[in-house]
Amino acid sequence: MTPARGDLTAYRWVPFDETIPFEGIDFTGAVSAMEVRAYRDAPGAPLISLGALASGQGISITTSSVNGLVTSNVRIRINETTIEALLPFPASGVEPGASVELVYDYVNTTTAFGKRRWVEGAFTIEPGSTQA
Repeated sequence: MTPARGDLTAYRWVPFDETIPFEGIDFTGAVSAMEVRAYRDAPGAPLISLGALASGQGISITTSSVNGLVTSNVRIRINETTIEALLPFPASGVEPGASVELVYDYVNTTTAFGKRRWVEGAFTIEPGSTQA
């Protein structure tokens, strides 16, 4: 199975909160993981590593069924402070006011499918002006 392509955009100075629906797939009991890195296969620790939702940050899954069609909604939440701290300008070489271009993928493990990468793509952090 080829993972779906799904680019994500986070905005500096606000928390990231995105839900990805998977129609026809039951992720009940799935163990989820998502990592954000500078580039694909970047060595070392990820810039962001998410697992189960804890302290307002992480991945949660809700599953519903309408007319027999199951949908699993994967909600990804990243705290504002995590986004703000990521790649400070002097260390990253990114100029103030420029977008930060990174990559991510979402992997989960279920009894039915085993361990699989479901979605991958760009993870872009867009600059902002309101820092309140």
